[in-house]
This record gives sequence, C-alpha cells and structure tokens, in this order.
Amino acid sequence: MIYSKYVDKKIWATDPNRPTPAKLYTDGVEYFPVSRYVLYGYQFKSVAALGPIVGPIVATAFYGWLPALIWLIVGNFFIGWVQDYSAMMMSVRNEGRSMGPIAYNLMGDRVRKILLVYIMIYLIIITAVFAWVIVDTLNRIVGTFIPVIFILFMGAIFGHLVFRLKVDILIATIIAIIVVFAGIILVATFPQIQVPPVNFLDPKLGTTTTWPGSLTVLFWLFLLAIIYYIAASTPMPRFLLPTIFVGFLPTIIALILVIIAALFTPLTGLSMAQAAVKNLWITDPSVFQSGPIWPILFVTIACGAISGWHSLISSGLSSKQLEYETDARPVGGGAMITEGIVGLSSVAAVAILAGSIGAATNYAQGAGKLTSALIGISSTGMTLFYSVFIVVMGLITSMLFVRVWRNVAAELFEKSIFGNKHVAIIVMLIVMIFLAFTGSWTNLWIYFGGTNQLLAGLALLLVAVYLASQKRPTAYVFIPGIFMAITTVAALVWETYVYANFLFANKPLGPQTNVAKVFGQTAVQISNGFSAVLGAVLAVLGVIMTTYLILGYFRYRREKAKSA
Repeated sequence: MIYSKYVDKKIWATDPNRPTPAKLYTDGVEYFPVSRYVLYGYQFKSVAALGPIVGPIVATAFYGWLPALIWLIVGNFFIGWVQDYSAMMMSVRNEGRSMGPIAYNLMGDRVRKILLVYIMIYLIIITAVFAWVIVDTLNRIVGTFIPVIFILFMGAIFGHLVFRLKVDILIATIIAIIVVFAGIILVATFPQIQVPPVNFLDPKLGTTTTWPGSLTVLFWLFLLAIIYYIAASTPMPRFLLPTIFVGFLPTIIALILVIIAALFTPLTGLSMAQAAVKNLWITDPSVFQSGPIWPILFVTIACGAISGWHSLISSGLSSKQLEYETDARPVGGGAMITEGIVGLSSVAAVAILAGSIGAATNYAQGAGKLTSALIGISSTGMTLFYSVFIVVMGLITSMLFVRVWRNVAAELFEKSIFGNKHVAIIVMLIVMIFLAFTGSWTNLWIYFGGTNQLLAGLALLLVAVYLASQKRPTAYVFIPGIFMAITTVAALVWETYVYANFLFANKPLGPQTNVAKVFGQTAVQISNGFSAVLGAVLAVLGVIMTTYLILGYFRYRREKAKSA
C-alpha cells in the first residue's frame, strides 16, 4: 500500500482533474468512462484467468508448495502490480493507445512490428492451453457446463438491462446473482439434468477419453470456438463487457470463501498433504513435465505473481474506460493484488490433497474439500461450484484473447485480408484447435508461461523507456523488467530443447501417446516440430525485442543527461 502510493504520487503524479481518454474520446464502443467499482470487477475478471489457478498447482507438483508460495508473494508485491498499474498509466498518458502504437511513437515501426508479431504468437499459445484446461474440466466434473450457460445468458441480459434499458446497476447485479446461482443450484439439486462428457468413442482406443486427440476434446473445442467468435466480433457493451462483470460475481464469492476456509483449517482439521519442497533441479529433458527451478518456477506460475497478459488489458482496454487517473491504482494495482490471492488459494487448495496433482480439477477438489469442511455443504456440490469457477475464469479471458488478437491483426495486417476481423478470428481459432487437440498440455503450459512472463518483462521495459522519455524515475520498472526478460528467454530455450529432444527421438510427450494411437506418430511429430520451431522463434524475438528496448532506454537516459 505504501509502495503503491509512492509510485502513484511521486512518479506518475496522478491528477483526478486531468481528463482521461474515456472522457476525451467517448464513443460508446471502445472509449467510455466506467465507475471504478465496475471497472475493478472488469479488470480483475479480465486478468484473473486460469494462470493463478493452474500455475500454482503445477508448481506445487513440480517443486512443492513452499517455493510456489514465496514467488506468489514476492512477485506480486514487487513486480506484478507494478506492471499492471504502470501499463495502464502509460496508456492513459498516451490517449488510451495500446503497446504497439506506444512502441512505435517511442522507438519506430520496426520495434512495433516485432512486438505485434510476438503478441500474436503469444495469444495463440495462451488461447490453446486455456482451451485444453477448460475442456479437461468440462469432461472430468459432470454438470459444469449448464451453470456456464446461465452465466453467458445472463451476461447478454445484463448488458441489455444496463446499457440499453438504463436499469440501475445494483438492481441488475442482484438479478444476475440470482440467475447465476440458480443455475448452479439447479444442477446440484437435480443431477439428472447434468451434462456428462460427450460420449464420443475413439475407435483405436476403444474408450471415451479426455486426452488430447480424442473426439470428445474436439467437440468441446468447436463449441468454445463458437463462443469465442461471438464474443470477439460483437460490440463490447453488448456481450463481452457485461459477461465479464457477471462472471466476476460468483468468482469473487468463491475466492473469498476458499480463502476463509483455508484460514480456518486449524478448526476444520485439514492439514498439508503435499511436500513443502521437492525436485528443485531437474536437467534431463526426457523428464518432460518439469525442469530446473530457475527458470521454470517463474514461468510455471504464469499469473498471480506477474503476467504479461495484464499489460494488454491495462493498456489496450481498461485504460479506455478509466474515469479518473486516480482510479488506476485501485483498478490496475488492486486487481493484481486480488489475483495474487487467487494464486494463494490455489496453493492452499491442492496442498491438502494427497497423491499426485497437476490438473485444474485438483483445484476444484481441494477447494471443495476446504469449503465443505467449513460450511457443511456436500463436497460434491462445492466441487461442482469450483469447477464452474475454473471454467468461467478461463472462458471469459479466452474471449478477450481472441478479441485482442483481432485488434492486433487489424493493426499488423491493415491492408491485407488477414486484417479483416472475421478472417483474423477464424484463423486464430483454427490454430487454437490444432494445438489444443494434438499437444502435450503441460509443455504448452510452460510455453505459455514463458511467452506470458516475457511479455510482462517487455511491458515493464517499455514503461521504463516511456518514463525515461518523460525524464521520470525508472528503476522500479527497469530492474524487474530485466530480471523477467532473462528468466523467460531461458525458460523458452529450455522448453524448445525438450520439444526438440522428443522430436529427434521420434517419441510422444506423455499424453501424446493417445494422439499417436489414434492419428499416428506423424501427427505427433508435426505437433512437436511446430512447437520446437515456435519456441525458438519466440526466444529469438524475445532477445531482439529486449535488446531494442534496452538500447532505447539508454538513449533516452543519455538525452536526459545532456539536457541536465
């Protein structure tokens, strides 16, 4: 709190009387002022996706709960909120522009294009890995999809009530809460209406499976693609913005409940079942699901501590709805602190589970066990509630991934057919389906973490360049930016090494065994070859972009010294 106030007042000098882009360029589509309370909910639900849930689970499975706990706290307090808030303020001071145009103004068109290409590749990976986690949860916990339908439906209704009929937001919010929880209670009370996994039989396996490559997975992926297309192609106030707010309501309740349940474990009798520390230094690439604690821990927990995705939301979306400059700290910084709490809840939820962990559904099981012991509702019912929490966290942010992809494609290919919003969205969804359908999700998760955290490092360095151009203090963003850039490039190099190792050995990575059985080893080789090349390209782009930003930073610093 003290640190954030210092940065807000001394470095950015926010002023509630200075007009924000939301007021200067109001158009009702992209630019429109929003109350900081609503915008906080929008920002939190936009940035808090599956990263702070799945990342701590995977990190706890790899290295134990203690390293995960330490990085969540330290990273969030000293790096995470810094990026979210600073990217938002940089955009506000640049007429609500996103990172691409700001990079162009500061450093030229070449840097802008490299950054946009990197962001597009990043968005493909993050959408694919989130799609797999959503599908896996829908398949494993029966009945999850029906409450999700209620949330999507209520999102559209909420938007109509608030933006078209001008209904008081408190009344609309109460209606939304009633409808959303009615969907959850309906499924829990009447199990006969639950939607089980789609029973497509894989002939070569002789079973219904949720592994990559199954027809069940393909069905859910196409369904997700339809939802994403609608969200990315319609005006924000009509569906996406109100759906994010409606999705925020049950998720914040779920978060508060699981945190309270974790604090009361001395009374409920639950205790840690996972090891505090384990397997800190694995250097064998054949152990495909892990790696050395540095750099892998810092990208496995892809959100909660710090996340590059947040800079895209802060600079490209929320900055256009910020009513007052002084709202940036509670909206940008506050939402990131809240996401850190989600990460801590994930560690608490899975640490009480015995046996192997690693799937998102472990969070639902652990959170269900924690809260059931506290409030007395059946563990099955609470597990369903938290499975809905997982899917909503992933689904809503994935809608935003596709929408941001559409905007980046329009900027990068403005004179090409690929700049058309419908073509761009369809291309994105096709690639997403391919990667999620054929890939090894754990390794894709590490790729996502590497690209995500590298984007965070690049965002911090871009803010440093901007502050240097304004002759403002920069150390608070430049130092963590350098740390994240070095760490994440190292992680991308490691994961490229893993994929290349399995490619040249002509072997599937873990879950890809089932893909090989159904579609043949050639499909696996294509997937691994594509992933290896993708990792190498990302690492190279990261090095190039980091170099440009550092050179630009010192150029502005030299100009400052000359003027002094």
